[in-house]
Amino acid sequence: MRPVRSTEAPTAKTGDPAGSADRTLRIFLVDDSSLVRVGLIHILRDHPDLTLAGSSAESSTAVEACLDPSFDVLVVNASCRSIDVAHLVHRAAHFAESGASRILLLAGEADDRICSEADTLGAGGVVLTTEDPEHLVSALRLVARGYRVCAPGSRRSPGASPRDRSARHQLLDLLTLRERQVLELLARGMKNAEIAAELVVSESTVKTHVQNLLLKLGLRNRASAVAVAYELGISRSG
Repeated sequence: MRPVRSTEAPTAKTGDPAGSADRTLRIFLVDDSSLVRVGLIHILRDHPDLTLAGSSAESSTAVEACLDPSFDVLVVNASCRSIDVAHLVHRAAHFAESGASRILLLAGEADDRICSEADTLGAGGVVLTTEDPEHLVSALRLVARGYRVCAPGSRRSPGASPRDRSARHQLLDLLTLRERQVLELLARGMKNAEIAAELVVSESTVKTHVQNLLLKLGLRNRASAVAVAYELGISRSG
């Protein structure tokens, strides 16, 4: 079996309170596109708590990586042609110590079939390639912490059914106290700069909290988050 091709470089640890841990998270990419690999390296370059530790376009090496607990998240391109992605997720689900929970799929569109299969097998979730790079960064941190995310707009997305209030209330339990505070302030119409001033944090930290809560609730944008806040009665007047 060929060894995993490492792209890892020394990185500094971060003290960002919005990050997922106080150590560098090791990411492994399963894809047959060098363009995607270079793009991911470029995205992670600005985030010292994340590093691309390896990549592969070969099935045997990808399976080996899925079973290797030293990788925190495995990013798998759902459209990868050189690997049977469904088989890879199945292998991880049945043989990896953490199951498929560390696998984050990249998809070109909000495919309900992909989200459904990922959900059934216990995968970490799905992120659309059309999303902002910071959306992917937040998803990587969340999956590493044991959360599950799904592509906004999918019917499998946790926040896709506004009628299921009990499910929404359960999802709110996933939010940290700070994320709930940010959601409440969003519902009051505040912008990032105003929220930062209110909570005495940086705007970048607020942006990270917003990305995290959108992912956890399965929402596409701030307007959707405001609607959920009103629906569940957690907004209040200023």
